Amino acid sequence: MRTQMSLILLLTAQSLGAQAHPQPDRPRLDPVPRPAGIRRDSTQHPAVVRRERIVAQLHQLRKGKLQESLGLPEEKAKAIADRWSKFDADSVGRRQQMMQLRQQVNATLMGPGNEDEKNRKLQPIVDQITTLRQEQQRARDRFEADVSGTLSPAQQGRFLLLMDEFQKSLQDAIREQRKER
Repeated sequence: MRTQMSLILLLTAQSLGAQAHPQPDRPRLDPVPRPAGIRRDSTQHPAVVRRERIVAQLHQLRKGKLQESLGLPEEKAKAIADRWSKFDADSVGRRQQMMQLRQQVNATLMGPGNEDEKNRKLQPIVDQITTLRQEQQRARDRFEADVSGTLSPAQQGRFLLLMDEFQKSLQDAIREQRKER
């Protein structure tokens, strides 16, 4: 199961990179049924279809891990996995904005100008990043509160550890994908 999770997280990391291309020598995952609301449309860009497939696979993996680690019945695990997917979807825009703003910070710091000019240019960008980080933390807090309210204290502890494990695995997969480029 750990290998499958690593593979799915690696594929997720690939889908997060705009320049990622499928590698023919990589193993393929078995198809996962599309969640309700996601349908194959021949007009959709292949990257969108691929991302939807990966999101569906990640949802299935999370549901399985929630059942296994927390001892939840399938319906409750599905409800939490659905909420987790909603949190991910809500967070994408903020993460992309923060990445763009960090690039602006780097470009400004590396660009011409004295320290005072750079400070003047950077202050509004730093303020935007701070605001986005606060929004992201509030969204995470709401997500954790929504889920924790339905779990026992022991399940809450296991859930927090599971979230950390997923986050670390995803970051590792992204880091590995970047090394391969």
